[in-house]
Amino acid sequence: MNWDEYKPFDPGVWGPLHELPRREARAAFQLLMAAKSERIDELRRLLENNGVELSSSSPGLQALNDWFRSEVEGDSAVSRLRPIWYAVVNDIGLFLGDVMIERNPHLKWVMFDKGKRDLAYQRHVIMGFTRVPNPKYNIDPDLLTAMYGHRIIAGQGVETDAFVSWVDGATAKA
Repeated sequence: MNWDEYKPFDPGVWGPLHELPRREARAAFQLLMAAKSERIDELRRLLENNGVELSSSSPGLQALNDWFRSEVEGDSAVSRLRPIWYAVVNDIGLFLGDVMIERNPHLKWVMFDKGKRDLAYQRHVIMGFTRVPNPKYNIDPDLLTAMYGHRIIAGQGVETDAFVSWVDGATAKA
């Protein structure tokens, strides 16, 4: 794995987003959205340094998925991803979310604030789906990617086309 000069994103906050005061969570969301293009460029450079071209096409999403599955690493001492991989997961999540929006322009990034007990509370999620009965329906590409990474490092069976499947699924519900 060639990390070259990969620079993780600094969200400017500490702790889980759902535990932050609303003002801090909103500032973190705005900072992330302002840095989104830069983060996707950082992901693009990381992939190029490892022989993969970042593309929003279905074959491009599959190449990203294959690279992630083969490279993601865990920290065996704590049964989690290595810390650097959480930054990559965030960048992949931003990219996947943007691909969903590219294919469905009425979708958008929002900071979810529809209920403190919701798993997505104060996280950056994709919303605007019209073919679902729940108006609060959202997709959290960052969380999906992190969970996928955890299943990979745990040696659990995972779908081999998750990224394509998630984007196609979002299109079907949009």
